[in-house]
Amino acid sequence: MNHPREWFQPKVVGIGWSPRTWEGWAIIGSVIAIGALVGRVNL
Repeated sequence: MNHPREWFQPKVVGIGWSPRTWEGWAIIGSVIAIGALVGRVNL
């Protein structure tokens, strides 16, 4: 059975994770878009 690809990899320099596949970049884009939409909502 094939192992699934990892969407994120540890950074070489610094702390955290960086995207390594298009799925990882899609998650990052979605989070930014949702944050922009939530920021525009006036309560």
